[in-house]
Amino acid sequence: MAKRTDLTEYAYRKARRAFLAEQDVCHLCGHTGADVIDHRIPVSKGGSTRDPDNWAPAHGVKGCPTCGRKCNGEKGDKALSQVNAFPTSRDWYAGP
Repeated sequence: MAKRTDLTEYAYRKARRAFLAEQDVCHLCGHTGADVIDHRIPVSKGGSTRDPDNWAPAHGVKGCPTCGRKCNGEKGDKALSQVNAFPTSRDWYAGP
């Protein structure tokens, strides 16, 4: 597996921090406290790591403080249209 150095570069970390400071509601479970960026179109499926339009806030390895899910890990590299097991407080999916 190729090493993802693009995710550790300063410019990406700075953009990610600003993105998460503005929006912390997880697009998968609908709870606040999102601490990672989920790529709407998974990078493994051709999605861009750099395009903020491909970003969505999610809960990472720390898990959701409300429901305890590790939302981004549970989603994995599935497209949002393939993820049905996450009831949310609003409809976040705006894809094809």
